[in-house]
Amino acid sequence: MLVEKEKFLNNNLCDFFIKYHNDNTHLHDPKHGNTSIVCCEKQSLNGNIVFKILLRKLNFFVNEYVKNTFLNYSQIVKWPTGEYQDEHIDFDHHTFTSILYLNDNFEGGQTVVGDKIIKPKKGKIIFFNGNQIKHKVLPIESGTRYTNPTWYITQKEEEILNEQT
Repeated sequence: MLVEKEKFLNNNLCDFFIKYHNDNTHLHDPKHGNTSIVCCEKQSLNGNIVFKILLRKLNFFVNEYVKNTFLNYSQIVKWPTGEYQDEHIDFDHHTFTSILYLNDNFEGGQTVVGDKIIKPKKGKIIFFNGNQIKHKVLPIESGTRYTNPTWYITQKEEEILNEQT
């Protein structure tokens, strides 16, 4: 499964997350390569309403396609020129993955999911079986790429009910 949706997030919110990332370097988590990362859940738990809205919107979106699927973790990632990610599959427990593109004013940085090359577009989201389909990020040739990758878990209904007792 590969879902692509244009205009998932409006330009103002995309710009907000980029600015928040750049203005709050003290919040950056350990990074992958030369990327820098802000954890969305931490910002939501700290009371940032815009992050809470983003996380709820992501959960609702995913559950339009797959029931009993829940956000596990989500990040705002800054990818500088030259950065890329090798082909991989995600952890087994991350049944689904989404990538929300926060900007498109850079060269390169396309996402490859299976055999499909996806050109980033500001506000666009893609959603796929990240633990089954190989995927990668092509090198950023110029500029800076910002994304919101999110990983999800799927639980059977009886597992959800057992957690509540």
